[in-house]
Amino acid sequence: MSWQNTTAKVAGAIAVLSGIWMALTVGITDVFNIIASPDDVDAATAASLNGVDFIDRIAVAGVLVTILGGAGLGILAKSADNPPFLNTTLQYLPVIVGFLAFSAFGTEVWETITGGRDWSANDDISNSYILFLASSLVSGAVSLLKR
Repeated sequence: MSWQNTTAKVAGAIAVLSGIWMALTVGITDVFNIIASPDDVDAATAASLNGVDFIDRIAVAGVLVTILGGAGLGILAKSADNPPFLNTTLQYLPVIVGFLAFSAFGTEVWETITGGRDWSANDDISNSYILFLASSLVSGAVSLLKR
């Protein structure tokens, strides 16, 4: 296995684990609230995320699809029966989430990748969210290198 495949798989596994950790920490109800009804998000969750905005909603949808997708529980998989947008989303999810991570959370993600993040200064919600975003960025970037 090439270093690109190994790195993409390890980073993908970290994204799944940190996504699961985030979902369990905020609760399934708040995962769906972040995506669909941000005004109903628990105050502590919203505070941990420094508020819930459009990018958070898309990124947490990425958490959900990552958990349910082929790298996670395998409930969502590419199939000829799926609409094309779903297959494309599943195929390029780490790249999509990685772009969001880079464009909206660049400083936090870079600190995580380079080892500069102060994990004790943040709670489990924030830490698992940023670890999900950073590992998705690594997985997505490396998957582009092997094409």
